[in-house]
Amino acid sequence: MLYADKVPSTPNVPQQLTPPSRPDALRSHSADLVPGLPPAENKKFYPALDGLRALAVLMVFYAHYNLSPKPSLDWGWAGVNMFFVLSGFLITGILYDTRNTAHRFRNFYVRRTLRIFPLYYGVLLVCLLLYPAFRWVWHPAWLMWPLYLNNYSRFIWETDYLKGTGLLDCLRSSRHIFRYPFFFYFGHFWSLAAEEQFYLVWPLVVFSVKNRVWLRNICLAVCIVVPIARLACFFLIPHVYIESGLLLIATPFRADGFLLGGLLALMLRGPEAAWLRKLALPALFALTTTLFISEILYRIHVHHFITGAYTPTMSSIGYSVINVFCALLILLALQPTSLCYRIFALRPLRQLGQISYGFYVFHDIPHPAYILLIAHMGLSGRLFTFLIAVVGFACTLVLSYVSYRFYEAKFLRLKDRFTL
Repeated sequence: MLYADKVPSTPNVPQQLTPPSRPDALRSHSADLVPGLPPAENKKFYPALDGLRALAVLMVFYAHYNLSPKPSLDWGWAGVNMFFVLSGFLITGILYDTRNTAHRFRNFYVRRTLRIFPLYYGVLLVCLLLYPAFRWVWHPAWLMWPLYLNNYSRFIWETDYLKGTGLLDCLRSSRHIFRYPFFFYFGHFWSLAAEEQFYLVWPLVVFSVKNRVWLRNICLAVCIVVPIARLACFFLIPHVYIESGLLLIATPFRADGFLLGGLLALMLRGPEAAWLRKLALPALFALTTTLFISEILYRIHVHHFITGAYTPTMSSIGYSVINVFCALLILLALQPTSLCYRIFALRPLRQLGQISYGFYVFHDIPHPAYILLIAHMGLSGRLFTFLIAVVGFACTLVLSYVSYRFYEAKFLRLKDRFTL
């Protein structure tokens, strides 16, 4: 997820996009884990965005490893929103700034392919090669994985539920590929599919329309229409599809996240940039205060906090509010004088952000194996969950670093060779 190059800087980009102070910070690569890789497509580098990647992947890890002590604090799933908004911001910037260049389609897709495909298809290939040893559990849904359509697979096989086999069995069979005790879990790959679908469609729009104002208005329209569509679908479609995550994982229902990031990128390349930067901090403060008060009032009214990704409020306007919060963090992270920049530009966060793609891919695949390992120790409760998370984090960190250093970097070095 969110494995675009940094924000491009070309003569078409207004000067306001580059903060005037501390320009050396924008070009600093001192935290690079693999020196000597080809430069990104752009000329500038915004280090704090790597830190935001790290925050997003840590939030997802927090959710998937059940680290929340209470349901009301289980907001880690919102890390995917951060990935989507940041991806939309970076990709739209790249597309808009290269919209008039030759070979724009070829260069864009070559760079995306070399960044994303090797690890994704490499993992699937390894699992296929392990079939003789562990007996792959075959399900037709697995045909969707190589096509980046796996975020729809559970809904295609939802008829199994209607026939009485049970929703849980249907979902398990389409998201695990090895029999007990060798479960490998790939359910989190839905977000990679959503991003890839965005990469396929949005370049066609940007390269066809080109006009910044029209593109801005398209983004704004999508950000308004999609939440309304989510709310309508919540009440109009069979609830089994809501419970299985249709509004959470189907790309059309998450398009507002991508295009809110795109809206931010386009506004920073226009006359709106000056007031947008001034608005960022007070808007973030106002939004945070409003959310806090809303939580308290909701707790008084219904005796528990707002939680869960599938409630009517969250499935409609809730995702949009989270997206706006993420967009404001991005905007502040671009300003070297802000506290947000100083936090997310910290070296450890930047380094984790650089390997966040591999971290996201690997973190949940062997999760069931970690559970089995710790289960032999006879522990239970929060200590049991915590130790699983410690083992999972350590192993994921090692796997993602090794993958980036010795595997992914080899393909990244090919970008200059295959682009024109």
